[in-house]
Amino acid sequence: MVCLLVIGMIATSKISKAQNFEEGQIGINAGIGIGGGFGIPIGLSGEYGISDKLGVGGFLGFAGKSEDLGFYKVKYSYFLVGARANYHFDLDIDNLDPYAGVILGYNAASVKLDGAPAGTPSPTAGGAVFGAHAGARYFFTESIGAYAEVGYGLGIINLGVTAKF
Repeated sequence: MVCLLVIGMIATSKISKAQNFEEGQIGINAGIGIGGGFGIPIGLSGEYGISDKLGVGGFLGFAGKSEDLGFYKVKYSYFLVGARANYHFDLDIDNLDPYAGVILGYNAASVKLDGAPAGTPSPTAGGAVFGAHAGARYFFTESIGAYAEVGYGLGIINLGVTAKF
């Protein structure tokens, strides 16, 4: 019985050749978002592998749009900066790096009214944010690929390019 247990533990603890996230790895994502209501958001995130499963890093993003309301123009701006942590899954699929994570950060939103009467306030808001996301990276070469994420960010869906070093 003990022998079967030991054999089972050895068999399930194999290191997959498809492991696409490693301790000490640095990853960079650059992309655009879809949804969220602030125009087309752009974002940059970085991550450092503190183990083969856990990565920590940061996120920086911006979204903005303008509307012409006839008498004046309204310009919306939204910034997000935060710390991220991701847990990487090993599905034993070559070139695929699926993950899920959380973000803790700060957002700042502002509205600027061009052409509005003097003294018209330009509202601003901001505060701490917490959110979750899930995504995957697919590598076309040893270090370059594409990524997709859903969840909290500047867009509901984020797509872009990724690199690992």
